[in-house]
Amino acid sequence: MSTYLNSLGQPGEARPGKAMARTAANPLGQAAQEAAAEGMQFQLWVAQQASALTKLKIFNSMAKSVNDQQ
Repeated sequence: MSTYLNSLGQPGEARPGKAMARTAANPLGQAAQEAAAEGMQFQLWVAQQASALTKLKIFNSMAKSVNDQQ
């Protein structure tokens, strides 16, 4: 972990270490890093979609409640 995270006095800031630089120089390692970045983007998209779905479900239940009162 210390090779990946070089805190340099700031523990909240992650910086790649020497091992990460060697991985980026390797074509296979570069492809792995790109795949990991794409995976993170996909996870962010999924989280956004889940949030939107939750909002729609809440709106649906509120509209149903109002409709039932009429």
